[in-house]
Amino acid sequence: MTSLIAMMLLSACGDSKFADMPQAELQDRYYECENASSLSPGAAITCDNIRRECDRRADELGRKVCF
Repeated sequence: MTSLIAMMLLSACGDSKFADMPQAELQDRYYECENASSLSPGAAITCDNIRRECDRRADELGRKVCF
């Protein structure tokens, strides 16, 4: 139970840095993730967080924000 709570807290902390990221930088990072030929495990997690932030902003604005 404690480890589950810790994982949830760490996941929430990881996303906050992307919430503050300027749109242009987020789009650049998203593009890099989408066009990477291979990703390390850490980079894959980062790219997943970037995709989630793009989805969150798209839901908030009602349109796609990362291309």
